[in-house]
Amino acid sequence: MLAPCFECVLVLREPNALLQTQAAAVQCRVLVVPPAVGDSQEEAAWVSGLLQPTDLLVLDGYHFGSLYQEIVSKKHFGLICIDDLVTPPAWADAVINQAGGVLPGAYATTPGAQLLLGPTYALLRRPFRLPAPLPAQRLWTGRVFLSMGGADPSNQTAALLPQLVRVFPSCTFDVVTGAAYPHQAALATMAASLPQVRLHHNVAAEPLAALLRTCDLMVCPPSGMAYECAAAGGLLLLHPTAANQQGIFTFLVDGGLALPLAALGSLKPTDLPSITTQMRSRQAELFDGRAAERFTAAFEELHSTAQLRLRRATAADCALYLDWANDPAVRHNAIHPESIAWSDHQNWFARRLTEVRDTYLLVVELADEPVGQVRIEFDGSVGLIDYSVATAHRGRGLGTRLLRRALHWLRHQRPGPWVLRGEVWADNAASMRVFERLRFARLPTVQRNGRTFEVFELALNSGF
Repeated sequence: MLAPCFECVLVLREPNALLQTQAAAVQCRVLVVPPAVGDSQEEAAWVSGLLQPTDLLVLDGYHFGSLYQEIVSKKHFGLICIDDLVTPPAWADAVINQAGGVLPGAYATTPGAQLLLGPTYALLRRPFRLPAPLPAQRLWTGRVFLSMGGADPSNQTAALLPQLVRVFPSCTFDVVTGAAYPHQAALATMAASLPQVRLHHNVAAEPLAALLRTCDLMVCPPSGMAYECAAAGGLLLLHPTAANQQGIFTFLVDGGLALPLAALGSLKPTDLPSITTQMRSRQAELFDGRAAERFTAAFEELHSTAQLRLRRATAADCALYLDWANDPAVRHNAIHPESIAWSDHQNWFARRLTEVRDTYLLVVELADEPVGQVRIEFDGSVGLIDYSVATAHRGRGLGTRLLRRALHWLRHQRPGPWVLRGEVWADNAASMRVFERLRFARLPTVQRNGRTFEVFELALNSGF
């Protein structure tokens, strides 16, 4: 999905022939964790040692806990966690959760992280990322697709197939099972007495997508398979088989993208073609073929953020800070718009450099060139945060990136709990957008020096 913009490397704890074959097909290198690397902490340290400063690391698995993430994050910006249980990854710089209906508030404990949420960020295989044919181009053919997942250990496939054949005696059935399905022989015996049933086993993505686009009615669990069916387009009927499927089930049904299989008995056969056309239209709006484009843009933003370097200011930066502070645009948006005298600035700057426990004057650099600053001054557990971007580097979205980078840095330097508060002149729309993108909550406005300032707040409730 990210090629050709990124080189991808797959890291495995145990070699897997199927994964290695799939990786080779998309020019993805495979690295195997050496047997000498022991527990998860050792693995996290080993992985950290592989990373270059601007690399991005994606973690997909329930065993990548908070400590693993922290070890990686402490040395490296660009940690992306795939999460489908809404168990917020504590140290992620970005979170991918393709489940529908998940709101940003679910990740309040991951401050500053970029959130890639919902089916518009569905992790679909390539053949399913292509836009489905428009509803007007599809005719009702009476073909039914049934697949209850790759393994289907409780054999829901065999339980549902006879029921569906009784409901649709004149339809053709395409039944797909995965490589891990343990009941293939018994299913083949059942299908031998059902001439309208065709079995397909361990089908690759491309022929599976082609098959789905010939079917009108699709029966599957509310899992990743449901997204692939919706991307192909059709009357989607969901049969839950696990508790963690409830979120996708509710989202698809409430959004008119699917129906519960249990509702099948209430549908009139004559209404099925029109219901299918309506559902395909809704599905095409959501699964629009642009997921790869969205992922690429998000990863490119993270990569550009990772290129920024932060350091604490030194006495040598005094004049640079004054140049930034007296920039006309900065003074225009400041609480006190008057120009700052050199002597006043020298005294202020020297005092702040000595307050190392509660004041953070950060210089942000790109390719060794200073491009902006972030200032955080704590009074107890509340820190007032302010930033500015050098004139030559404005208009490139750098404000969001340097603040996100500063949040990542601060979390490791000053474990929570703490609250960051920013005050922005009400006419400074660009700066307000920066705080909103980083999920700062908007508080009631305040009056400063006769002008209205918007107040934004972000809380870190623990140090994890």
